[in-house]
Amino acid sequence: MDPMLNQTAIYAIRAMGFLARQDMDTPVLSSTIAKEMKIPPNFLSKIFTRLGQAGLVISTRGRGGGVMLSRSASKIYLFEVVDLFMKIDDFKQCLLGMGNCSGSCGLHRRWRIISDQFEKMLGETTIAEAL
Repeated sequence: MDPMLNQTAIYAIRAMGFLARQDMDTPVLSSTIAKEMKIPPNFLSKIFTRLGQAGLVISTRGRGGGVMLSRSASKIYLFEVVDLFMKIDDFKQCLLGMGNCSGSCGLHRRWRIISDQFEKMLGETTIAEAL
């Protein structure tokens, strides 16, 4: 069974979770995170670039450099991370992929309840709670 989240979003959450378990004031080398979380290093670098652009992580170069969360893991919500790497609104589309779906069928109404709950869960769950 395929996961609901794409691989990039999954890697991003795993990396953020790893950072959440570290001392918040100490940067961690991305190579350490890649090794521990089994994420391809080049891919992780691109993920951290995007997370940095969004203000979710701080990256420092040089001796003692690395990556760290920009704020407490209890103040970073899964939606903030996932929304960077995939379109959450795609879950609100027709479950059968019909481009001209009016949303009036029973399946669509039932799926909408599930997709709304999924979005709510992402918006209410912090990185700290996801660990």
